[in-house]
Amino acid sequence: MRELQVSVTATSERFDADDDRWLRQVRLLHEGLALEVPLEVRPTAGVPGTKGSGLPSIVVLLGSASVGGAVAVIRDWLKRDRDRRIDLTWEMDGRKGKVTVIATTVDNASLQTALEHGLRHAIGAEPEDDPQADCGSHG
Repeated sequence: MRELQVSVTATSERFDADDDRWLRQVRLLHEGLALEVPLEVRPTAGVPGTKGSGLPSIVVLLGSASVGGAVAVIRDWLKRDRDRRIDLTWEMDGRKGKVTVIATTVDNASLQTALEHGLRHAIGAEPEDDPQADCGSHG
C-alpha cells in the first residue's frame, strides 16, 4: 500500500513565531509525531494574520497502520491549549486535501476519518468528483 506525505503546520493566536515558549510546544508536537510516524522538518510560508506563521512545518509519512498514532498525538497536543491550530495538507498525483483542526473542536473519530479519507483518495481507492476539494475542516 502506498503512503501519503502530509504537511503538518502548527500555529497559535497567542504566541509570536519566535517566542521560546511556543517553539518548545511545537517541538513537543514534532517529537510526539516522530515516535509514531516518519517525519521531516521543512520551512513553511506564513499564514497571514496568524502569530506563529514563521514556524517550520513537518511532513509526516502516513500509511493505513500509522494514522491512528498520528491522530492521538495531534489530538493530545491540541487539547493542551485552546489557541492551538494544526493544518494538515497533502497532494498526490494531482489530488489535494486539507484538514484544519483547532483545539476546541478536535475529536479522534473526525480527524481519523478525514485522514483515512485523504489517504484513500491519494492512492486512488475512492472516486473523487473534485480533486481540488477540501477533504474536511474542523474549526
